[in-house]
Amino acid sequence: MADIFTQEKRSWIMSRIRSTNTKIDLKMKQLLEENKIEYEMYPKMFGNPDFVIRKKKIAIYCDGDFWHGYRYHEKKKPSKEFWRNKIQTNMRRDLHVTRKLRREEWSVLRFWEHDIEKRADVCVRRILRKMARK
Repeated sequence: MADIFTQEKRSWIMSRIRSTNTKIDLKMKQLLEENKIEYEMYPKMFGNPDFVIRKKKIAIYCDGDFWHGYRYHEKKKPSKEFWRNKIQTNMRRDLHVTRKLRREEWSVLRFWEHDIEKRADVCVRRILRKMARK
């Protein structure tokens, strides 16, 4: 099924969706600060992580459930081909980025939107455990 918007209109709509300072990014920032974890937000590096803990070489991603395909293969797929392609491309890119960073000896932690919102304590424990191991 074709997109109902022109390419120009779709581009404009997509440009309005924030990729920085999102609700979940700000929640993660708060969690890191509350736990006195030194971090850098939106560093200029491969894969554009949301946060890094440079001293420990830990990259942290806050992945939106819809955009990054939470349980994508178990759910009913979006009816529009545009959205299916977008989500699948994001999932492939996430995998590629994670693999490349790990080859470069970074630890990569990815947190789902719903976990950051509803299970913040679990997210913080994962970060602290990873920091203790490095």
